[in-house]
Amino acid sequence: MRLFTIGHSTATLQQLVDVLRDHDVDVLVDVRSKPRSRLAHFDQVPLRTAVEDAGIRYRFLGDRLGGVPQDPEMQRRWRQGHLDPVIVAHLRSTDEWTDGIGELARLVTAGGGSNVCIICSEGDPNECHRKAVALDAAAAVG
Repeated sequence: MRLFTIGHSTATLQQLVDVLRDHDVDVLVDVRSKPRSRLAHFDQVPLRTAVEDAGIRYRFLGDRLGGVPQDPEMQRRWRQGHLDPVIVAHLRSTDEWTDGIGELARLVTAGGGSNVCIICSEGDPNECHRKAVALDAAAAVG
């Protein structure tokens, strides 16, 4: 079992699917708060269809592991492409985050271990909340 992260950035849908296949990904977990993109092929429905057609399961957990906080004060701090440690700490303190990390850990360990990839839009994982998601999921899996 392995846990990967990927940011779709400006890739094509086929490039993304090829990378997932090259790494034997079994499940793609979408952690975008709002599963849409300025690149229409990465909106939830086309993305889900393409990965499922490639034999990869799609799971949306952006409602629990999305990077845009629900708290209005935290929302004012949020900026696309900027990993704010205050926001990450806030997200980690929520029941939704804890539940989402638990679900992600179950996906990774299901059936003896699946290769799972977390997807968001940001190309640079150092500027994306999916880095915190991956760290917390890895800790939960042990």
